[in-house]
Amino acid sequence: MKRIFNPILFPIGVLFLVLMCLVTNRANAQESNPIWQEQQTLAELNAAPVALIPYPQNVSWSRKNISLDQSLVFKSIGESEPFIDTYIKGLFAESGIELLVSKAEKPFVVLEILTDNSLAKNAEEYWLTVDDSGIKIKAPQAAGLFYGIQTLRQLIQQDKGEVWIAACEIHDWPAFALRGFLFDTGRNFLSAEELKKTIDRFAQYKFNTFHWHLTDNPAWRPESKRYPELNKPSFRRAGRDPDSSYSFEVIREIIRFAKKRHIRVIPELDMPGHSQFFDKTFGFHMSSEKGMAILEDLIDEFCAEISKDDCPVIHIGSDEIGIKNPDEFISRMTARLAHHGRKAVVWDPGLKPLNGTIQQIWYDDGRIVSKHHQNRNPYIDSYAGYLNADSPEWLVQRYYFQQVCREKQGDAWALGGILCCWNDVRVDDKSKIFLHNPVWPGALAYSEAIWRGRSQYTEQYMHTLPNKESAAAQYFQQFEKRMAEHRSRFFNQMPFPYVRHSDIEWKMSLPKSYSDKETTQIEQIAFGRRVKGGLIKPGEWLGQNQWADSTRQVVYLKSVINTEMKADYYAIIGFESPARSNRQSAGIPENGEWDANGGFVQINGNKLKGPQWKHAGQNRYLKPTWHKPANEIPYTDEEFYWSRTPSKINLKRGHNEIVVCIPKTYAKQNWQFVFIPVKKTPSGSWIRDESIHIKP
Repeated sequence: MKRIFNPILFPIGVLFLVLMCLVTNRANAQESNPIWQEQQTLAELNAAPVALIPYPQNVSWSRKNISLDQSLVFKSIGESEPFIDTYIKGLFAESGIELLVSKAEKPFVVLEILTDNSLAKNAEEYWLTVDDSGIKIKAPQAAGLFYGIQTLRQLIQQDKGEVWIAACEIHDWPAFALRGFLFDTGRNFLSAEELKKTIDRFAQYKFNTFHWHLTDNPAWRPESKRYPELNKPSFRRAGRDPDSSYSFEVIREIIRFAKKRHIRVIPELDMPGHSQFFDKTFGFHMSSEKGMAILEDLIDEFCAEISKDDCPVIHIGSDEIGIKNPDEFISRMTARLAHHGRKAVVWDPGLKPLNGTIQQIWYDDGRIVSKHHQNRNPYIDSYAGYLNADSPEWLVQRYYFQQVCREKQGDAWALGGILCCWNDVRVDDKSKIFLHNPVWPGALAYSEAIWRGRSQYTEQYMHTLPNKESAAAQYFQQFEKRMAEHRSRFFNQMPFPYVRHSDIEWKMSLPKSYSDKETTQIEQIAFGRRVKGGLIKPGEWLGQNQWADSTRQVVYLKSVINTEMKADYYAIIGFESPARSNRQSAGIPENGEWDANGGFVQINGNKLKGPQWKHAGQNRYLKPTWHKPANEIPYTDEEFYWSRTPSKINLKRGHNEIVVCIPKTYAKQNWQFVFIPVKKTPSGSWIRDESIHIKP
């Protein structure tokens, strides 16, 4: 447990020395430049003719492009699935190419299930070859064929009406058997059609598990014929889709849809916490004798409607609650699932599970994850995996550098990881879920880490970007370029809140005590060490626990914006942004200001005027708002810097000095600042403005 010092009890000189040590320690960690290793060299990745995500384990390029005709002969060998044959035909049809089945001609596109699996190490493994003779995908099982097709999707290129594919040989397999994503539909309902679109897109990046959080405080979403009162709007939270449930037929339909794409569904029936709807419906708690009897009935009903083949694993939650009978509760619910041949999953931390139960880790501390091998319970890693927890730039960095399960690859204990999208605050426009939470950039970064695996755990990269001279920094910048290519090719009409930023550099001052009447002369500020990124979190660079630290303090950033001409430019600019789990933040600034905490931006000696806000001065909540009326106020685009229209700034030719004041005024503030130059594409999306360079 970290101990938190109280600066009021420290003399100013001692406090200064402590802060200096924090900065020095983090600086020393950064300067150590741990070796970051990947399967391919940077030269190999940069020379690749196509941006692939996740990048395959083994690739060799022939430096030759194969032109594709408008019709190609297709053949499927072995016991493939009819859906896969249909799926690959649809993929080529997107490029205007028809796949024809013909016995008279030599096939150009071949899918083959191997009869001799002696060379295969993994059920999801595949071999993909592209040369003059055609396109061939081989795999020991249909799942491997499906993932080979996903790589093929990225290989196919179109330019000026011509379709071509880069010649290559690929041998690929996943590092982890479980690669999942969670959507919370208990708090905010998502239609079956939207879920299908989401599942289909995750499948394209080789995810194979959908963790379906079906129940939470506002509602029990699955149909119940035994207890129809659970589906009555009057017992659900008003404004949280009280009329919306999933019938058993719809649940089976979603499972069938996912299974065709080689995605298993793990439904979660959260108990005994996250269950306010239950108390309201029945008048007693889940952990009571009557409550446990009803839950056993509900498990029986769910298992009778949803077969073991469809859902062999069911999540029962058990987190964020204390009850008088935890052992009895867990034993009864686990036994009920076992009676139906199902395996139980629980959250960790949560109620203590029975031996052999799968535990899903949500501690925000990577050191705890590594201890799970000692527990001898299978575990799923969701450490640092919350899409609603922070800003897109920081989350993508954490997912990219994350070593899932703190292991190089999975085994019988380290099963894999699940990326989670929670929506605690009420959502009216469900399309905003994918904008206000960086779902797709997060998914791409996570897919790279969990499919390829990481040979090492480098904790400092989970907090701050690596030094620009390091291999880690160059690998991350290379990934950012691949992700930008995917955004352009595959997400042009979809929310993708991420812009390349890791090459931006600043000088940061030491922190000092902050006053609402900040009078420090910028000319007197001593700017010390360099920090990296379009997004800067001072607490991370200082080694502070920002969630516990209540010190009122301020740091300054300084850099130089270099431009080729005098003109109006655009930049993504922002300070504090709230987590989507609740509404705690200083709120929307006053008109003309940038930060409700008092932060400002100065360019060439002049303060940059902030926006005219639609809801100026509103939504200020300095304490958590769970279970309070504030959590029922939907977020708007202006509350997140990445969902606002970028701001216009006038810059002169050459050097433009930028200085930023970043105050921290209350405990648990998301202490940060972001500045990323962007430009608008003809399609209307905003991408990095490559003509602008920012470094001290």
